Amino acid sequence: MKQDFSAIMDVSHNRGMTVPEQADKRRALVAKLLARKAAPQGVTPVPRDGGPLPCSHEQRRIWLAQQSDPAAAPNVTLGVALSGHLDLVRLADAFTALIRRHEVFRTTYTTEPSQVVHEVLPAPLEYLDLTGLPEQAALDLALAKSGERFPVGDGPLLRLTVFRVAREEYRLFLVCHHIAADGGSLGIVADDLAALYSGLDRPELPIQYADYAVWSVRRAESRIAERLPYWTDLLSGAPGPLFEGAVSEKASRAGATAAVRVGRETVDRLRRLGDGATTPFVALCAAYLTLLQRMTGRRDLVTGIVAASRTRRELESVVGTFVNMLPLRVALPAGQGFPALLTKVREAAAGALANEIPFDTLVSRAGVARIPGVHPVFQTSFIHRDDPKPPATWDGLTARVWDHEVDDAALDLMLTATPRGGDYELAFTGKLDRFSAGQVKELPVVFRDLLDELR
Repeated sequence: MKQDFSAIMDVSHNRGMTVPEQADKRRALVAKLLARKAAPQGVTPVPRDGGPLPCSHEQRRIWLAQQSDPAAAPNVTLGVALSGHLDLVRLADAFTALIRRHEVFRTTYTTEPSQVVHEVLPAPLEYLDLTGLPEQAALDLALAKSGERFPVGDGPLLRLTVFRVAREEYRLFLVCHHIAADGGSLGIVADDLAALYSGLDRPELPIQYADYAVWSVRRAESRIAERLPYWTDLLSGAPGPLFEGAVSEKASRAGATAAVRVGRETVDRLRRLGDGATTPFVALCAAYLTLLQRMTGRRDLVTGIVAASRTRRELESVVGTFVNMLPLRVALPAGQGFPALLTKVREAAAGALANEIPFDTLVSRAGVARIPGVHPVFQTSFIHRDDPKPPATWDGLTARVWDHEVDDAALDLMLTATPRGGDYELAFTGKLDRFSAGQVKELPVVFRDLLDELR
């Protein structure tokens, strides 16, 4: 499908107004979220008898999607650049210890689905000497490896590759199936691997992911009846697929990614346009919805946002998949200004998070129409990441983040916003079934100009 971006910069300058009822509603939703976060801890270990254990809703969603399309769950990846003398034997031992430490790396999945934790699984480590070649060779190989598919019934579900790119210059690249870990888990993995390589003691984990899975399923079932009406009402009469064009049940997941950086002052300016400063998430999400409206002409928009379930202290060091996707539905009436849109997005996000239920349950029980080959409810997403922290200390080595590109498109269009120092990196990933590589490359530039124009 060809997209014409020429009209995207038609931005309204009208200001919106809020009413006291909206403020009261917002305060009630915030109080509800804070009360949930302050609730007593409840995740406790469950017995291990070697038999299958329940999957979490997050794992179940990934498992079910993969049954119809083996490529349905994009992998998560971690890149670390190391300078100095790298002891490969020591690294292999550390990687083995990492898999021993986290049960989810020793887990396979049966039909049901359910999960089986094994005492031992291999720790696949590959070494490639690319000395004499440009570092781009390592980046190209990393991109190819990021698309590797892991059989969830056999395991292991991760692989570590070491690229030697020069004398005492190495690039570590970890690829992991999304059913075993999410992006938020990679910081834990990086810290643990560095500590284990450096010979530092790591405290024993009182809770593993399988314990969370059992607890989270029970918690979700106790909440679904109360919260499902919110979603049934919200999605009633929701619009059809956002982007027109032919649909294939086996549509390709090939994508293209392009990014741009904008200064934090740009985002801060947008935050101050509403009735009181709001969050960068709300400001950038509202701008993204404006972009989608200009691209499609639609004024009733649904996009996906992430709800992270790692909200309890006992889960802070647990590796696993904790990400749940939620629909965010917002109307953009003609003539309404960006400040009013900020309020709408803020209240819609608060409502979605306060009524969170597993996405697979939402789809199956809220009367959502399914179209083969089309992601249900939304075909776009907005993800706001935390500011990445510097890599952990590696004994005798200098470490830094190794930026790499992964072009695996789970949805038609995704925007990921990542704070990096004094800037925000805004990365668009678009399906090549929907957009050309040139159109994806153009989007970050158009979006940057849109941010400058919004008032």
